[in-house]
Amino acid sequence: MHWTRSAARRLAAAGLAAALALPLAAQASAVDDPGATPSPSAPASTTGPGAGNRLGPAPSEGRPDAGATPSAIDPGAAGPAAVAPRPEEPQAAAVPAIAPSSVNPAGAWVKADWRWWWRNPDGTFPRSQCAPIDYAIYCFDAEGYMRTGWWKDDAGWHYNRDSGTQYTGWLKDRGHWYYLDPSSGVMSTGSLTVDGARYYLAADGAMALGWIKHADGWRYYTPSTGAMATGWLGLDEWYYMDPSSGIMATGSRNIDGKTYWFYDSGAWWAYWAPSWFLQPTKTITPLNGASNNLTIGMNGVKVRIVQQSLGLWSPSKLASVDDALMSAVANFQSRAGLPATGVVDKATWDALGTGYDWFAIEDHHATPIRLSATRSERIEAMIGYAQDQIGSSYTWGGAGPYGLGYDCSGLVLQSLYAGGLDPQPINTHRHAWPDYRTSQELFRHPRMQHVPLSQRQRGDLIFYVDGSGTITHVAIYLGGDQVVHTDWMGRPARIQHITVGYGWSGMVGEVVRPFPEN
Repeated sequence: MHWTRSAARRLAAAGLAAALALPLAAQASAVDDPGATPSPSAPASTTGPGAGNRLGPAPSEGRPDAGATPSAIDPGAAGPAAVAPRPEEPQAAAVPAIAPSSVNPAGAWVKADWRWWWRNPDGTFPRSQCAPIDYAIYCFDAEGYMRTGWWKDDAGWHYNRDSGTQYTGWLKDRGHWYYLDPSSGVMSTGSLTVDGARYYLAADGAMALGWIKHADGWRYYTPSTGAMATGWLGLDEWYYMDPSSGIMATGSRNIDGKTYWFYDSGAWWAYWAPSWFLQPTKTITPLNGASNNLTIGMNGVKVRIVQQSLGLWSPSKLASVDDALMSAVANFQSRAGLPATGVVDKATWDALGTGYDWFAIEDHHATPIRLSATRSERIEAMIGYAQDQIGSSYTWGGAGPYGLGYDCSGLVLQSLYAGGLDPQPINTHRHAWPDYRTSQELFRHPRMQHVPLSQRQRGDLIFYVDGSGTITHVAIYLGGDQVVHTDWMGRPARIQHITVGYGWSGMVGEVVRPFPEN
């Protein structure tokens, strides 16, 4: 004979103790079995309340001070996505306040159909409520079964362990932290202060991490702890978070009696040039698809790549399109079934199978230092980039990368990019033109500061002239009458005495200071 749980409960409610003895022994296990006794402090097991009801990995208990730490993101990007608590769907049953009178401590736990319920001595059982049993809080659904996992009532979301005990405090579930009110067990949302630290919990209860935009501004929640950051915050840039509200500062701000400036992005504006001179940037102007077809006289790394592809390049070879190269290109085009123009366009480039992207190789530029870099940090970033290229080969009209080489002004241009300076309209596209001389353009750029050679400082640009007084070379000054530069085929980038073979008389009497003092 098989007894259903409803039949057993009806018999219990009717007080038929004799009838209960056999059916309940067949279909339910009482707390008299030591292995089945639920314990507020014991973890769930296959013999305790909640066995077989776990969905997903076990949650972590404690504080949110460990676990995954997603990378910080700039203001303007959305915060990390959260997973709504949903081991089970919301339930309509409302759970009243704890009502000890509905649970008789002399009762016992009963297991039916792999679920647990509490049987009072008179056969009744609590339902749609939470109640204390053996110094712990247990909750029961409308049918009287003990709740486990996530569940919802009119007050909000709750969480009960697999053992059935109500969970409060910090809970980590499926990679997200949640906070359950210590007094009610209800999951918190919105702003929250715990032990003096401030947190923000999304509408689904997941603790916010990284940058979050609120109605009154941006705040940052430390990924390792979730606590709201205040004061100076060092990430990819330096930011200042209001000590009281945590809101990210923008514009001008008086901090400890000193005025600081911040970009709209919140990055500290640590250095700005005096009026009129070029200001630092974090973004180098892209070429937006502009690219040079390789016609007679064109220079640069694209020419070198074609020379290498056709077996015409050597360390002493000028990376410039001449008649010999155009003839070799025309022969290749004929073999490839292309119009034999001798001009390298994208179709010819692709047919050559160079391994380099037609547009990207020309749009290569060094990554600028962060916006909040100081003047000295910018100078060192510029010099550091140039020194990292020591040993790279010389390529006429070249502007890198390392394996493809630079000429003197191409090395300087990329170094300026690294320091966060974009001297438009000078760029890597124009740099390869036949009659364009980047060194001369840098010297006469209207927004560059000129200083007498006798006042040279580390980070200045030194210029050199030929016998006619025409600028033909540029180098970066290191101090101590040393420069870093590259100057001709077969002579790689290197550090050398400031005269670099020109002599003092071959040097321009003024230097360009890319980062003027403010």
